[in-house]
Amino acid sequence: MANQLGTCVVCGQSDARALSTTRLSRGDVVVVCGTHELMHRRQERKAATERELRAMLRDRRESRRRRPIPDELGARLIEAFASASERRVAGDRRR
Repeated sequence: MANQLGTCVVCGQSDARALSTTRLSRGDVVVVCGTHELMHRRQERKAATERELRAMLRDRRESRRRRPIPDELGARLIEAFASASERRVAGDRRR
């Protein structure tokens, strides 16, 4: 493993209970947290290097740009965690 410290190569998470591994397209196995392992597994194209993995999976919560929904699970998660304002129908008002 390239990361001997036992921390996620993407976010730096060091809690061993949250750590996993993922295989890069070149065959290297790297340490990642469970969230980043899932995100990498769901990507259409696998990262070839740790640097590419970090760029691919960086935190996108601040981005206002919407990407296409990747699959049925992604659609359900987006719907389940949409804020109340996103779920309201136009013209609907809170009471």
